[in-house]
Amino acid sequence: MPATLLNIGDPSIPIPEFLILDASLILELTPNPSHPHRHHALALNFLRRVQPAAQQGQVMLLLPRLAFEECYFKLCVRFITPAAHQASMSWHDYYKAHPSSLRSAVPRLRQFFQALQAFPIVVVEPEDLAVQPKGRVPLLADRLTDLIDQYSILPKDATILSDAERLGIFTVATLDSDWKRASGFTVIAPV
Repeated sequence: MPATLLNIGDPSIPIPEFLILDASLILELTPNPSHPHRHHALALNFLRRVQPAAQQGQVMLLLPRLAFEECYFKLCVRFITPAAHQASMSWHDYYKAHPSSLRSAVPRLRQFFQALQAFPIVVVEPEDLAVQPKGRVPLLADRLTDLIDQYSILPKDATILSDAERLGIFTVATLDSDWKRASGFTVIAPV
């Protein structure tokens, strides 16, 4: 059974009080993305729509820590890649040979984090997912394989779904079509 799917481009869809955000959506906030998603405009319009509600405290936008790390990782790769191409190397080999190359990404990482704070988007920390009493939502280690199997999703997406379950939040906004298989969740995505 697929997720309940809401079109991210529909300005009339209701925005829930709590909303989990995926890295695919948040990365579209970065200025001049080198490879904008084909739904870049939809993503920006949706984020512009929810921002006032977030600033007024009507909606809490949550970015799971793994999605936050994924944003930082992709930004680091984005800023290492041009130098790597000039040296005819992969970004990874270039980074290993020149670890200080990450310094060029640091100002952009700070700018990105300031944009998240101003939005505001809250990064979900491990303490937000504290161990719950027995009989409540299972821990990630107990759930990860089942989520991968049940929804045919990769481990990062399964981890984010596990975080959402533990927080009791079942609405996710993303540009990733894989989330459409997450039965029991409402997924705001391009249709």
